[in-house]
Amino acid sequence: MSFNKLKGKMVEKEMSQEKLAKELGITVQTLNSKLNSRTQFTLAEVVRITDILEISDPKEIFFDSNIPNMQQ
Repeated sequence: MSFNKLKGKMVEKEMSQEKLAKELGITVQTLNSKLNSRTQFTLAEVVRITDILEISDPKEIFFDSNIPNMQQ
């Protein structure tokens, strides 16, 4: 997982952690924990973030590149 890419996409879209957390219906602390790999994003959160930030290929952000494509 490459949350640096996610953070970069947030900057690109001018989306603060506070704003994204509100869009997801979670606290800023919870989002921060997920962005720093202390907890995991749910599938619903991944789908919502993909929509909000207009991410065309979420695999490069949310999936480990060592996992074969057929398992993603």
